[in-house]
Amino acid sequence: MLMRTKSSLERSLGLDISRGLEAGEFSVYYQPQWDLFSKSVTGFEALARWHAPGYGQISPSEFIPIAESTGGIKELGEWVLLTACGQAKRWQKIVKQPFLISVNVSGHQLEQKDFASRIITMLSITGLAPEHLELEITESVFLHNLPAILHSLTCLREEGVRFALDDFGMGYSSIHHLSRLPLDCLKIDQSFVRALDSGQTRTVIKAMANLAGELGMRTVVEGVQNESEEFNLWQLGLNQGQGYKLSPPVSAEKAIGFII
Repeated sequence: MLMRTKSSLERSLGLDISRGLEAGEFSVYYQPQWDLFSKSVTGFEALARWHAPGYGQISPSEFIPIAESTGGIKELGEWVLLTACGQAKRWQKIVKQPFLISVNVSGHQLEQKDFASRIITMLSITGLAPEHLELEITESVFLHNLPAILHSLTCLREEGVRFALDDFGMGYSSIHHLSRLPLDCLKIDQSFVRALDSGQTRTVIKAMANLAGELGMRTVVEGVQNESEEFNLWQLGLNQGQGYKLSPPVSAEKAIGFII
């Protein structure tokens, strides 16, 4: 099916995200992250999926920009957060072991004055410990109300919530941003994995791993598709992987199979 234009989808679906949530059209899928050395699963990234009647499965690359531009990302993002935190707590009760649940948050969410308190309330409702939640942000947050965002991040970090910088290496000033955000993890963009045959790329990836280590952060490499990539990344000093080598994003019912 051809990619629909943002304008056509926004006209037809832009106001339907709230309705879609109420109708139960959205779901959360989970993609495992694993330790490149021990091969054990260390956590999951929670990812929204939308199956809309009359449209079928709508790609996140289509509906997320619409949610951002219409303001629906706040409602959608909060629903994903609450769903993922609740699911993680249920899994922990079954497997009796801690792991991280990672959830993407946008600048629109972070700049809300009550964002930190809303997250703390969700954690209280679901019973998930703050240190088991990791919020993934991108450098696009610097296009928003930065003082408000830094305030939210600082408040949540004091509670124990973790933060990851997503798509690291793709922004024009990534290294500068590392000194301004309370980060625990660098998620390295999958474009670097696709270019592992290049000696220059391998040097850059190794430098990223060294930088993260010096700053006390772990690394997660996105888009790992096979054992060769997994082994090469481990040799370069990367900590964890995420990608189709282990699994695509799957339903909660399937995801639990990776931790029991």
